[in-house]
Amino acid sequence: MTTFKDIDTLFTSTIRDIERPTANHPLNLHSPAMQVFTDFKEQQPLMLEQSTTIDGAREVMKRTHSKLFLVIDPQESFRGVISLEDLVSEKVMRESGHARLRWSEMTVEQVMTPRHRLRALDFCEFRLANVGEVLATMKKFGEHHLIVVDTQNRSLRGIVSAHSIARRMHEPVLISERAVSFSDIYRTIAG
Repeated sequence: MTTFKDIDTLFTSTIRDIERPTANHPLNLHSPAMQVFTDFKEQQPLMLEQSTTIDGAREVMKRTHSKLFLVIDPQESFRGVISLEDLVSEKVMRESGHARLRWSEMTVEQVMTPRHRLRALDFCEFRLANVGEVLATMKKFGEHHLIVVDTQNRSLRGIVSAHSIARRMHEPVLISERAVSFSDIYRTIAG
């Protein structure tokens, strides 16, 4: 067994000041996008298994105060994303009718946005972008969250959200949902 040496301590009787970041520049549209990036190499991503019930997912989101989770399969492979909006929308009712299931029987997998329908930014481009460019991309596609991927490793690198940008800028960020493909328009019309 390894033996560790203890570290010398001292009393804080002469300590008065508290160190704080010196470069506390307010966030603006020209700030580097990396300032609003949640990097999964540094912060554990929020994940739910695709078999989680709708009610279970809503409860987890409520407890964690989070509006978006990555969806994984039992092998922890990325399958899609689920948002609080997905869980409280007519999408759940529609899918419940199609699958002939009660609300309590439905899972995240049935209402999530699958990975093949998600738009993402390449990390190499993202790290050179500014906040204004990220917001313009979100607005163009009507997305409140953008996933950032590492194409070389074929992995999710992180995420950026309009909500966190708005909070950091102390200004509202308005993003209208937008159908971006014929299939999106058809799904909206067909109900």
